[in-house]
Amino acid sequence: MQSQRNFKISIYNLKTMRNRIDFSRGPNPQAAGIQPQALRPLADLFTQMIADGLHPAAQMVVLKDGQIIFDQAAGAFNGLQVTADTPFYAFSVTKAFTAVCVHKLIEDGHFTFDTPVAEVWPAFGKKGKQAITIRQVFLHQAGIPASLRYDHIPLWPSWPLITSWVANLGLEFTPGSKSSYHPVTFGFIMGELVRRASGMPMNLFFQQQFAQPLGMQNSWLKIPSREIRRSPRIISGSKDQDNLAWLFNLRTIRKALVPAASLHSTARDIAIFYQMLVNNGSYAGRQYLRPETVEQATRLGFRGIDEFSGRESFWAYGFHLGGRPTNEKDGEASLGARSTQHTFGHMGNRSSMAWADFDHRLVVAFTCNRLLGENANRQRWISLNNAVWDALGVKLK
Repeated sequence: MQSQRNFKISIYNLKTMRNRIDFSRGPNPQAAGIQPQALRPLADLFTQMIADGLHPAAQMVVLKDGQIIFDQAAGAFNGLQVTADTPFYAFSVTKAFTAVCVHKLIEDGHFTFDTPVAEVWPAFGKKGKQAITIRQVFLHQAGIPASLRYDHIPLWPSWPLITSWVANLGLEFTPGSKSSYHPVTFGFIMGELVRRASGMPMNLFFQQQFAQPLGMQNSWLKIPSREIRRSPRIISGSKDQDNLAWLFNLRTIRKALVPAASLHSTARDIAIFYQMLVNNGSYAGRQYLRPETVEQATRLGFRGIDEFSGRESFWAYGFHLGGRPTNEKDGEASLGARSTQHTFGHMGNRSSMAWADFDHRLVVAFTCNRLLGENANRQRWISLNNAVWDALGVKLK
């Protein structure tokens, strides 16, 4: 199965394996075998969401077979027009980028999936955490989600303080016994693994290994102070998001390295990153990851109820996978009704999202700055994603 997938990718995505995506030329859906009118419902929906105030600012990019079929940026903030180069705070879309950095270090032999975190980071190995493996961190099974604790937030700007806090956490459940989404501890653990293995902070490792060579010119895990003014303020669209919007608009928090959440990026840059993954780790003449590394990263690792969300989850190693939930009460898949377990990506707190699909050689990146209520936001994601699947003419199986 994997060799067949590789064969399809090598044929259809050969152009982006050799050359960079040229966004200056604009969308050309016909180059990917799609008639422009098939994308009109998606364009209308994107425009209508801005007009209806679902988000004051947004970007969306869709790539098919490495071709640009949709590329729009709209809205305004602080009197500035949103452009394709406007960097948005991407929240947990970040987790996939952080995970790929760890996969790179696994590929290079620094550790394995089953290496205990404490073997790399000795201070972590206490209060029952001695045997927690890197695999368990990937799958949100490490036992330290700390999802209801807020005392760590003031520590985020200091890497030594926040990692010391994580190292001193006690277990909330037996590692490996279940999955419960780790909103921020996931990133601090992974970031410290990267720092210890590579000898450089997570943000610099990401820049050197991926962002700079890929040409992601408006992407940072730790945004420079001079760039913050270009990033839209986060707007709350739901009472339960008011405090979160306030928190992530604080300059000290915006500047902090939070490897589970702090990516500032554009839809174009995010799309380039995912195109590299769809290409089995290759982009513009450079092999960033081996094909087997990409296959392992996007393979199903856990299927079951995630305690944090209360929904059935399909976890790969740093990614959500698509597919239809077993229980109808869980609703439609956020990646669209026609997503499968060959569809992989990550969503960002009630706002941005990014995903790709191997079978259809498809990449989707969406950024925005309004945090909606849970149901309203799921509908936003599902509506946009189903419009993409509709444009491709993919039938529901």
